[in-house]
Order: sequence, then C-alpha cells, then structure tokens
Amino acid sequence: MRSARRRRAPARSLAVLLALVASCGAAPTAPTAPAPRADPAWGVVDSTCAPERLAARVPGVDVAVVEAHWDRLEPQPGVTDPGYAEGLRATVTRCVDAGVRVVLGSGLQYPPGWVRALPGAEIRDQAGRTPTTGAVDTVFSAAVAAAADDHLRRLVAAVPLDGLVGIRVGTSTAGELGHPGPEASGAAFDSWWAFGDAPQHGVGLAPGQVSSPMPDWVPGQRTWQGRAVTPDDARGWFTWYSGALVRAVADRARSLREAGYRGPVHVPAAGRGVLPADLDAAVGVVLDTAVRDGALRRGLDYVGDLPALAAAVPGAVVDVTGLDDATAVRARRLDPPQDRCAPGDAEALVAGAPSLDDWPNQRVTVAAAARAGLPTVGENPGPPGPTTGGVADSDSEADQVRYGVEYARVCGLSAFLLAFEDDLYTGRSGITPDDYLTAIRR
Repeated sequence: MRSARRRRAPARSLAVLLALVASCGAAPTAPTAPAPRADPAWGVVDSTCAPERLAARVPGVDVAVVEAHWDRLEPQPGVTDPGYAEGLRATVTRCVDAGVRVVLGSGLQYPPGWVRALPGAEIRDQAGRTPTTGAVDTVFSAAVAAAADDHLRRLVAAVPLDGLVGIRVGTSTAGELGHPGPEASGAAFDSWWAFGDAPQHGVGLAPGQVSSPMPDWVPGQRTWQGRAVTPDDARGWFTWYSGALVRAVADRARSLREAGYRGPVHVPAAGRGVLPADLDAAVGVVLDTAVRDGALRRGLDYVGDLPALAAAVPGAVVDVTGLDDATAVRARRLDPPQDRCAPGDAEALVAGAPSLDDWPNQRVTVAAAARAGLPTVGENPGPPGPTTGGVADSDSEADQVRYGVEYARVCGLSAFLLAFEDDLYTGRSGITPDDYLTAIRR
C-alpha cells in the first residue's frame, strides 16, 4: 500500500477533472510521464441519491453515477413517461442540492421493446444469428440511431444540466463501447456483428457511418470477389468495424450537444482491447483467429481508436470499468508486479514491449487514453455476480475498495467511482462507508 498522503479537498479534485475535460479538444500527445495531479474525485456507481444516504455519505465522496433507463423514459414511441421523468429529475436534484455532482448514465443499453421492431434493429453475425442478449443495432441502423438521438434529447430535457459532470454513452448491452461479445450468440469468440443490410450494403445506414469496404466478405475467408485477401485488406476491414463504434458514439455526442448539454461525455471501456502485436498477428491471417476476452470480435482497439475518439468527441472521457479486476490481481502477483501504471507506459504500448502480455486491463487502457490525450476515470468491477464485472478470482469487494483507490491515484485518474452504492449501505458485500473513508484518507 502507498504511504499515507495528505487528503485534498474534493472541490479541487472536481475542478481538476473539469479542467482536464476542457482541454480534450487539443491535438493528442504522447506524454513521457503522467503530469502531477491532485487526488481523484471520489464517487459511487448506481446512486439513488436517497436522502438518508446523502446524509450518511462518506466525507469527500462527492460524485454519484445515476443511471437512466430508456425503456422507462419512453415506453411508447414519442411518448415521455412524465412520472419517470419527474422521478429522474428529483433524483438528480437531490444529489446536486446536497453538493454531489452527477454523472448520468444515458440508459441507451435499455432500449424499449418498440425499438426492436424498427427497421434494421436486428443485429446479425456472419452466420445470420441474432444476439440472445436482446441487443439492438445502435451502431449501424439509421432508425435505431434516430430513436436513440430522440431519447437523448428527452433525457437532457428531463434533468437539471448544471449539476452534471458527465453523461455516459456506450454501444453495448452493458452500456460500454463495443459490438456484442461472445456470450451474445453462444458461440464463443465466433461472431462478427456487422452483417445486416445496413453495414454490408448501406441499406438504412445510420448517418456518419459507412458500409463495409468489402461487402459480404467474412473474416477468415482467403478470397473476395475472385482475388486473394491480403493482410492490408483485413486491417482495413477491421479498422472499419472498430471505427464504427467511435462513429456511433460521436453521433450520440452530437445529439447531446444539439440538445444543450455541454459537459463531458464518458465512454465506458471494458477490458484492454486488442494489443498492437495481437492485431498485427490477426490481420496476418486475415482475422482467422481470436484474441482473449473477445476483444477482436467486439471491435475494441483502444490504441487505434481512442485518438479518433478524442478528435471526434471533444470532451470525451474514458471510463475504465474494471479497475482492480481479475487481471490486476494476477499482475500484482508477478515478480516483479505489473499492476501499476508507470511513466513511459504510453510509449511502451505502441512499441510492443515484451511485458505487455502481463499488463492488466487497466494499465493498457490508461496508457492508450494517455497516448490519445484523453482523461480517465475508473470504477472497480464489483462483487462476483451476473450483473457485475466481478468473477471468481477477483479481489473481494473490500480489497477492490483499497486497491481501486490506490490504482486511481497511481494511474492519474480524474475520478474513482465505487461500484456499487448499495454495497456501501446494505452490507451485502461486507463493506461499510468507513472502509471507503479509510482508503481515500491513506
């Protein structure tokens, strides 16, 4: 554990966060070492802003993630549920009135049932399968994109904007960046989710998107339209597939700006994406391979795409959703340990340092964000369970509090968001507000 350090005022931490976000429109740079920063802002995920919890909140914990639900705000097309909208406004207002800044989850991962019937809403993989997770095509379908943009306008109208320090925007059913993962089809590491009419042939294609550079080509096939497929062809296809995620987020961010929101846009990023050496190997066999965690099929190329995100979405913030996940536990046990961010990580990432395979997800993603000039926030995975990122070999929730706070500091994050508020106040994971307070005062 790091030696004790003086605790800084939370207001200063938030000021640092907002100042960092304001500088995001500048050209990306590759810093040689993290710039000195104040302590991160401290917060909680899935906050209810309940009066009794606000009254008992941990001193210095002044950020709350409040999750909205698209299916509740707009249960019928074009119809805002006034009761839900008022409840959401009241929730945000309670936090703001108590001096707690709010990061609002957009709720795009909870589409109403009527959205599934829109043209092109079904996602299809190369075998014609549709996801078993209920995912809809928020990336390529023009009809779904229009509905999502309308939802964001309703959301912005429903809440007080002056209390928000972020709105989260993702593309997956987990609310994170990415195409559906291997669990969506039951065929592990097998599905590429870009084989509907919109992505392949431009029929009903969302604004800002482009159709496949090789229509009907399936990764792994050695020929296309009578000619051999080269590694350059495969790289171009993957760049299109991965870049579509950034284009979708940029389109949602544009809608937020048009609706009057001017604050940071948080983009939750799971895992570590595809390492440059792994992507090189994959395109060398024309994508006829898989990468751990399904990153290749999910289209997660943080090294390649975060600079594009920085350029396309001024005010973007990368949310590392697995701070102190199981990969950090394993990296911490190595000799020497590899779990901590270090000066020079951004350069090592693109230079293909031999140790990269030992780096945990958080270290890779933070380095990729630093290389792109993007600020980062982070949250721990939470206890093992079907609705969290915790797995059997994760740290306990108590250890996630301790290590998550430590990693937030050493990695230079702008904020640490503890997952989840219920864990603090219900005792379901064996942690208490005092555990969080002790960790941030170390």
